[in-house]
Amino acid sequence: MKKRTSTYIFVILIMSFLSCRGQENKQSELIKTPKSFKIIDETEGDLDNDGISEKVLVYDTEKVTDFGTERQIFIYKKKDNKWELWKESVGAILPSQHGGMMGDPFEGISIERNCIVINHFGGSRQKWNYTHRFRFQSEEFQLIGATVHFGSPCDYFFTFDYNLSNGKIIYEKETEDCEVENSKIEHEEMIRKLETLPTMNGFYPGNTVLKFPKSETTIYY
Repeated sequence: MKKRTSTYIFVILIMSFLSCRGQENKQSELIKTPKSFKIIDETEGDLDNDGISEKVLVYDTEKVTDFGTERQIFIYKKKDNKWELWKESVGAILPSQHGGMMGDPFEGISIERNCIVINHFGGSRQKWNYTHRFRFQSEEFQLIGATVHFGSPCDYFFTFDYNLSNGKIIYEKETEDCEVENSKIEHEEMIRKLETLPTMNGFYPGNTVLKFPKSETTIYY
């Protein structure tokens, strides 16, 4: 009986130890949220090709702008089993009311092929959708891809895709006439390489203008 009791006590001690270790590991992974900030999205993945995942948090800061509250991106690296702040970015996530009648335009953030991918959606009758891709290079997160969808039914829709890494731009516009059930498609391509790629910190979706030469086509990405 004493032997069985001793075994029970030993098992309980081992379980308690493992539980404490688990709680310590969990606590070591906690990130202190800045005062008045609120997490609205997060994701994990390898951003610098070192085989170790980083953590990306999107915060609503409660700082009031002309279009709602400001958002910020904080990127953390793991060091000694703790998350340490690595990079900060302001601007790449639109404010909380920038979506017009659609309200909050922020759809989500993800990590795909070592890149940060940010999606927005908004508008009223004419809807718009932005996808921006940022890759860590030259010690910064630089914009390497932008895709824009814009338009409304019985009017027109266009898709703009810009690969900033190689400069290739593809633009396609479909004009739709619902009364006669007819549509017209325009297609344009060109190469425009930038000397310096925009960085995620300070980039504002929809604020960059691009005009096609010998054309009335103007895009905001």
